[in-house]
Amino acid sequence: MDKSELSLPPGPRALPWLGHLPAFLADPLAFLTKLQRDYGDVVAFRVGLQPSILISDPALIDRVVRDRTFERTQSTRKALGTLAGIGLLSLEGSQHLRHRRLMAPAFHRERIKRYVDIMAHETYRMLESWQSGQERDLREAMMRLTFSIVSRSLFNTDTGHEAERVDAALQTAMPWIMPTTMLSRLVRIEQGVYYGKRARAAIAELHQIVRDIVRERRASGEDRGDLLSMLISARDEDGSALTDQDIGAETLTMLLAGHDTTAHTMTWAWYLLTQNPTLLDALTQEVRGTLGEREVGFDDLPRLTLTDRVVRETLRLYPPAWFADRVNAQDTELGGFHVPAGTEVVWSTWVTQRDPRWFANPVRFDPERFRAERAQSVPEGAYLPFGGGVHMCIGNTFALTEARVILAAMAQRFDIRATPHFPVRPRPMVTLGMQHPFAVVPTRHTRASTFPSALSL
Repeated sequence: MDKSELSLPPGPRALPWLGHLPAFLADPLAFLTKLQRDYGDVVAFRVGLQPSILISDPALIDRVVRDRTFERTQSTRKALGTLAGIGLLSLEGSQHLRHRRLMAPAFHRERIKRYVDIMAHETYRMLESWQSGQERDLREAMMRLTFSIVSRSLFNTDTGHEAERVDAALQTAMPWIMPTTMLSRLVRIEQGVYYGKRARAAIAELHQIVRDIVRERRASGEDRGDLLSMLISARDEDGSALTDQDIGAETLTMLLAGHDTTAHTMTWAWYLLTQNPTLLDALTQEVRGTLGEREVGFDDLPRLTLTDRVVRETLRLYPPAWFADRVNAQDTELGGFHVPAGTEVVWSTWVTQRDPRWFANPVRFDPERFRAERAQSVPEGAYLPFGGGVHMCIGNTFALTEARVILAAMAQRFDIRATPHFPVRPRPMVTLGMQHPFAVVPTRHTRASTFPSALSL
């Protein structure tokens, strides 16, 4: 059929000028879920002045993430570029491929093996400070832990005061990203105008801290074997290197991606496990049966199969990257509908990964769905917690490894039970966190701790 004969996708009526912006900002997860439920896998809506289409068919999502004619939207690239600088999160085309190629060696298997030592060391150091029976805010603890891991991996040092400053600045700036990205669809002015005074100051401080660290390392000429040293020494085929500005942007990108996302994943994992005590006991049995009292290492990870499945199922139910967008450079067809050039094409892993067509009993926490024989039946595009195609997260192996190490060490040392003071609800910003602190009470395991025998989980 000729494209001129295709119709536009269906969708709800929009408010003048505002479009569906109020409904999106009020509860984006509910809004996107309702769009798919009421109108199907290709739905037209409007955020402010920007025409958009929500796609929820895995085949369509897989096609879009692999098609280079679809690029990330200007509003998203500007928002992330304002926060992190011009790096992988905001580049497209040949520049994006160049940065990705230069950074790839930092995430090879042998490098990940070295990072496991840092991940384990920082996790056990945190656990040594915990008192049995003392209530903790797990969300805050995971934020501090993952930040210490990624900063040590980046800089191979205890950054001390600088780490605290970066962490505080990120927490100030992050809540502004999603609302300002949406508002930029409404009024076409510079992205930074939307940020409050404190957020702008926090972003400026972030950039200054990283510039100082990069400048100091380059001046020293020291190779510490960390990510920063690799970025400084990386060379393209023609001998060209990344500039200090490039390195600063990629450093901030990795701080952002390696800190916030894993912290949220760990918080959600423990929320789900505390709601499912039989699974928690099985996880503890696997970890303690594998490790005994020694610390977890890289070679242990292949044997911690339930630990791995718990992480993957957590990422299905509560994907940190819950929303993604692209814009098509030319008229195209999606799902039998006409999509004019310049339309924003969006999808939500929150929607697709909770779709009963691809995941039976989708709201049930069931790590067994990630056994190899069951996972193979899930279509491409239905499970994308780290994105897909050319923009798949370059640090996905780092993040999965980090999550397994943290989860194993915590389950090995403590029995963790929830005592929530607030309703547990998701908070969709740039990443999917919790609205309120998550209180838990850890009880230290003794050497004689025993657990129910062999649950086939």
